[in-house]
Amino acid sequence: MSRMMQRMWNFLGFEEDERAGLSHEPAPPRAPVFSLHTQRTMEIVVIEPAAYDQAQTAADYLKTHRPIVVNLRAAEHDLSRRVVDFLSGVTYALDGHMQRVGDEIFLFTPRQVVITAEQVREQAAAGSLFPID
Repeated sequence: MSRMMQRMWNFLGFEEDERAGLSHEPAPPRAPVFSLHTQRTMEIVVIEPAAYDQAQTAADYLKTHRPIVVNLRAAEHDLSRRVVDFLSGVTYALDGHMQRVGDEIFLFTPRQVVITAEQVREQAAAGSLFPID
């Protein structure tokens, strides 16, 4: 039997025939193989909803573990409140996080993405997400 064939049979776990006169040494245990590059690219979705049904699209992104930035600057005041309320509920249900990052701009993240803010904004400390005009 050729050396290559012998190695293959040993790899597959078959022992050599004792009559062949070749000694069998146990193969050293193999270490598990791990990929060092397991982190995938993170995608952040930016939406600017003009209608309430676009909030469901944003919620679908959160359900697929993608963070979303919601820009409500061009949206009507009532629509802005409804979108933020809806997405806050979705975020809460998914154990995610929400952060106001600017005037009428919000960041919603799934559970795997933690938001770390260096400085708490004065408006957020006052408790109002939407200042009264």
